[in-house]
Amino acid sequence: MPTASAQQPAVTFTVNDEPQTVLHRLSPEGVPSDVSATTSLADYLRLHQHKPGTKTMCREGGCGACVVSVRVPDPATGQPVTRAVNSCLVPLHVCQDWEVKTVEGIGDRRVGYHPLQIRLAHLNGTQCGYCSPGMVMSMYRCVYSHRGVVMSMYRCVYFHPSVVMSMYRCVYCSLGVVMSIYRYVYSSLGGVMSMYRCVYCNLGVVMSMYSLLNSKDKVTKADVEQVLDGNLCRCTGYMPILEAFKTFGEDADDKMKAMVKDIEDAVACKPSGGACGGGGGGGGSRCAGCPRALPMAAGEAQWSLPDSMAKLYAALAAVPAGRSLRLVTGNTGSGVYKRDGPFDAYVSVLKVPELHKITKSSSSVSFGSAVTLSRLIEELQSLSETAGFRHCGQMASHLLVVANTPVRNMGSWAGNLMIKYHHREFPSDVFLLLTTARAKLVVADASGASMEMNVEKLYEIGMDRKVILSMTLPAIDDNKYTFMSYKITPRAVSAHAYVNAAFLLPLDKSSMVITEKPTVLFGGINKTFVHAAATEAYLTGKSLSEPTTVKGALAALQAEVKPDEDPELADVEVPGRVAGPELGLSHGVILHVLGDKVPAHLRSGGQELMRPLVIGSEKYDTDKDLWPVSKPVLKLEAQAQTAGEAEYVGDQQPLAGEVHGAFVLSKVAKARLKTVDGSAALALDGVRGFYTAKDVDGPNQYKGEKNLEELFVTDKIQYCGQAIGLVVADTFEIARKAAALVKVEYSDVERPVLTIKDALKQDPDAVKPDTMMQLELKTGGDAEEAIAAAPRQVSGEFQIGGQYHFYMETQTVRVVPCEDDQLTVYCSTQDQRDVHQTVARTVKVPANKVNTEVRRLGGAYGGKLSYSTPVAASAALAAVKLNRPVRIVLDIETNMEMFGGRLPYLIQYKAGVEESGKIQGLTMRYICDSGFASSATTGFSAVALSQNVYHPTNWDVAPGHVNTNLAPNTWCRAPGTTQGIAGIEHVMNRIAHELKMDPWELRKVNFFTPETKFPMSASSEWDHTVFKLMVDEMFSEADIEARKAAVSKFNRENRWRKRALSLLPMRYPVHLWAKYPALVSIYDADGTVVVSVGGIEMGQGLNTKVAQVCAYELGVPLDMVAVKPSNNLVSPNPSPTGGSIGSEMTCMAVHEACQELRARLKPFQGEDKAWVRVVSDASSAQVNLTAHSMSRRKSQTYSVFGLTAAELELDVLTGESCVRRLDLYEDAGQALSPLIDIGQAEGAFVMGMGLFLTERHRFDVETGRRLTNRTWNYYVPTLKDIPRDFRVKLLKNNKNEIGIFNSKATGEPPLCMTSVCLFALQEAVASARRDAGHTDWFDFDAPGTVERAQMACASTPDMFVIA
Repeated sequence: MPTASAQQPAVTFTVNDEPQTVLHRLSPEGVPSDVSATTSLADYLRLHQHKPGTKTMCREGGCGACVVSVRVPDPATGQPVTRAVNSCLVPLHVCQDWEVKTVEGIGDRRVGYHPLQIRLAHLNGTQCGYCSPGMVMSMYRCVYSHRGVVMSMYRCVYFHPSVVMSMYRCVYCSLGVVMSIYRYVYSSLGGVMSMYRCVYCNLGVVMSMYSLLNSKDKVTKADVEQVLDGNLCRCTGYMPILEAFKTFGEDADDKMKAMVKDIEDAVACKPSGGACGGGGGGGGSRCAGCPRALPMAAGEAQWSLPDSMAKLYAALAAVPAGRSLRLVTGNTGSGVYKRDGPFDAYVSVLKVPELHKITKSSSSVSFGSAVTLSRLIEELQSLSETAGFRHCGQMASHLLVVANTPVRNMGSWAGNLMIKYHHREFPSDVFLLLTTARAKLVVADASGASMEMNVEKLYEIGMDRKVILSMTLPAIDDNKYTFMSYKITPRAVSAHAYVNAAFLLPLDKSSMVITEKPTVLFGGINKTFVHAAATEAYLTGKSLSEPTTVKGALAALQAEVKPDEDPELADVEVPGRVAGPELGLSHGVILHVLGDKVPAHLRSGGQELMRPLVIGSEKYDTDKDLWPVSKPVLKLEAQAQTAGEAEYVGDQQPLAGEVHGAFVLSKVAKARLKTVDGSAALALDGVRGFYTAKDVDGPNQYKGEKNLEELFVTDKIQYCGQAIGLVVADTFEIARKAAALVKVEYSDVERPVLTIKDALKQDPDAVKPDTMMQLELKTGGDAEEAIAAAPRQVSGEFQIGGQYHFYMETQTVRVVPCEDDQLTVYCSTQDQRDVHQTVARTVKVPANKVNTEVRRLGGAYGGKLSYSTPVAASAALAAVKLNRPVRIVLDIETNMEMFGGRLPYLIQYKAGVEESGKIQGLTMRYICDSGFASSATTGFSAVALSQNVYHPTNWDVAPGHVNTNLAPNTWCRAPGTTQGIAGIEHVMNRIAHELKMDPWELRKVNFFTPETKFPMSASSEWDHTVFKLMVDEMFSEADIEARKAAVSKFNRENRWRKRALSLLPMRYPVHLWAKYPALVSIYDADGTVVVSVGGIEMGQGLNTKVAQVCAYELGVPLDMVAVKPSNNLVSPNPSPTGGSIGSEMTCMAVHEACQELRARLKPFQGEDKAWVRVVSDASSAQVNLTAHSMSRRKSQTYSVFGLTAAELELDVLTGESCVRRLDLYEDAGQALSPLIDIGQAEGAFVMGMGLFLTERHRFDVETGRRLTNRTWNYYVPTLKDIPRDFRVKLLKNNKNEIGIFNSKATGEPPLCMTSVCLFALQEAVASARRDAGHTDWFDFDAPGTVERAQMACASTPDMFVIA
């Protein structure tokens, strides 16, 4: 390290109260551990501070895994402000004077857990746990910036009704100086007298309290839902997370508060963790007072952090002409446009007081350019109570659906305008709102010369070396002007707009005449379209109450709107007379303005679709005789997950010399690989190697010699995103840069085949048999003859798109060379055996030289069955070549482009039916798209589920697949089975439409009987009884008939808002096909038990169920059982974990091992003889206290039944929809762990909602590149997209003699029912179409996106009437 004289302070801040100093390095030397000018706070925390509780995934502010809480001084007031921020977007350079809190800093196992961590864990709010720390830190800011929440919510001082004081000390190691004494005082009434730090209480819970000067007095349930809008979770379905955090709400119900009291009373106390534990743990072994100094690499971009306007101008002027400059407030724009830069200079405006000021008068309000969107929203909400600023309430509501809370906490309104400045296609909501509100901007150059302009003028001037200083909102006469704005998005929040719009109408409300030129603005149309100028001109002087005005305005708008194609987000409007969303929005504005002047059935068109707060219920039974089996218990890993203590592969600390890998991917989908030149990459400092197919010592086909899937391309490019090589470097950032420098040339480039229909168009005979199992369903006689003889025939097609797994932990692996030419592989995989064997083959070593270990996965859903293997093999190749540890952690774009997901399906069908609805004959063909390879076709599963709950008469159902130029698709939660049920249920709806029958009545006519035969499984009288009981309970408890009548009434009374109530039954056959080893050992020192199994814990609660079964069988308390990571010594050849049977069959293996141990211990047992004594005596007698067993394939199968009712509301004008209520019933047998099983059901269902409603893949038709490859263009459901009333019930104590302790699988079956949401949306659309005069059947493929729904309603401009 250079001497102190060669360095100067760059950034000083604290992390969990530990001082940090980052230094500028002035000498040219560099070391691999240097932080750079673009180092993010997240990377600093993880790589340099070794605080892995802060996770990273998307690195664009879209997932929330990286959220931390920061306390920063407001430059305008000097007062501290607490924010939840995306640490992945925060440049380390802007952290001057920040106090950063990570999840480790608020509570841990040493000093005690924080109430946030406790409640999230104990209320079942975690599954894989990867998102949990981010959830906690988002809520941390929310809870601790509200003064009134503390004593109403926290139990930790209830044992001390008098004043409680807590003092902790931070001592410099060498000086012994007391750094701080903090007080946290409660009155006898529980009021807070002083709020800043924490108190260690008798529950051992570390509390930390931060307040905002302008915060609310209390937290509400609405606050909770709002603050978590930037946190994604693929596992839980959000329900338990919301329920856990809503307990902090002032409006939480008494029952929930009582339950929380019981939980926190039961948490064991832990003393403070020593002198350095101040601030809540996570400080490591280093004293909190020791400054942490790290050097900044030489030759990096220039950073400036001015704290005055004079210094800001000087910083701008100091950047030489010709060098690029980026002004930074929150840096959130880099999450949207990741490829901007790099820049030669960065100037942060965060410390300039003038840019944070808000100045108010009776006629205007001025906002400095560094005012964040969150602060702007707060001020607008406050202003909305003032005359002249009533419209600010609408502006605030609109801004609440811009990005998400952590992004808004850092991003400024001016930064949002500048994103649009540099990217004109960006549909900036801020631009629309400020322009419509007649805001004025002040812009200055580096000399300080300023000029005022309207917002649109900004986009006409050069902004080089210029800065926006402020924005002024003038008062608007509330009696004269009507302000409205709208945003149509693919999902409820954290999404760019399909179309956004804002209107300012100067209106004489008595005559409804537009008295002067109005403002009508649209975004999302094309790069240049802003004003609907022709429409504005037409409306001037006309009355909105005249039908001719409405007709003329909409005609003018339709003529001037010419949308550009947006390949990432939306299709261009289909040809014909169908009105686009911009016309629907405009008509909605008119209806809103006219209010009760229009007929009642039209008024809903002028109202926004509301999303109430989420509520729900969970119902299940438990058998206390089996406890701890069947007991609703805390998941073993839950508390560690919520505290950031649960270790994932990417969290493991690096070893000396460890390097990082980044893949070089093909940029085209169908070509020949001509040349690969890695010389430029190898010339980059820090690059250690570049490996391609020629460097592979073993077979390059990682799935076997006959399989097409190669580790690295040798000749033929099969899809865009295929791995060509691997760059290995000292850091991931260097590896990524080097990978981009590899030059690849292609030959024979062709246009790719990207869809099933494309494949069939190119070759009508392209359909191939299923490679996994050519299962066909054939019943009765000739299906074609039966169809022809039936009174009615229907036929058609139904398409279901693919789905990305969206595991929060991307593909991650570490390979460490060891002694004796061994390799230790830490891999995030569901298939340990495949990784083990493939690594051995690839590097040509015996299998016994490869050690594998898997502790847990941060989500998987089938995505880590096959495609963790090539990542592990690539890392092993590099590790052997370099004899150094190699780590590969894929970024989200690489992960999504390199690997496929759920297989898309085309379902073709033809049916013949009687007038009664009974199906007389049916042919179906399930055609799936397996990508370029055929290693994971799932058509056989679709066929197996195609019969569902029906009696087949003359059915002929067959699978098939086609190959396309896409990444090989693979298993994804409920693979094939989901499409199998969706396909037959679509057919049922099609027949019901043909016969004009109620869809449920049509289904009842075709239900199975006790004698019905099913493919690959049997039926029974008991199955029939269970299903009938479920149907009866649903109709009774969910009040189905009354709600259907209410839906019909609503639809008759509303033209522009429609509802539907759809029901979908399910029969899911379970085959226990796997083998999982289990090792159970008992320690004679204290009788504790340790277990290791072949099944992989990935959030489904496998380890918890294993421990419950083990504790029950051995008769010991649950807390005496520990589950260790899986490894290939204990479990050398396990089956992959998947198919919903991993937990069940692993428990079977544990059960057998425990039975063997019990038999060995029986001779040593006696009446009232303590367990520890029994174990000790057996050990002394040299009894083997270790038992190894393995579950095996069972020939018997069982069925899981389910029934779901979805009630949905549709905005006909925009296509947006909301699932108002969801009732999900599942037959889970006797649940092994009911809280876990409920969570599995909720999470599976919400994942399926994404498949059928929001998650749509888009590709470049020329190159085949996956365009939807990140969180900002691939839309998994957020918490605001889930059912607003979510009710889940596990059927009471059903028997299942095949499953262990009568249990049944729960992880996948609920997902098979999620097409009910699509069918409900289709029914709602059909109601709108009937009003439009269309009674014919229409195809409605999945996903049923907002765009598709709006277009399917078939609204035309002539229907937009006001009378």
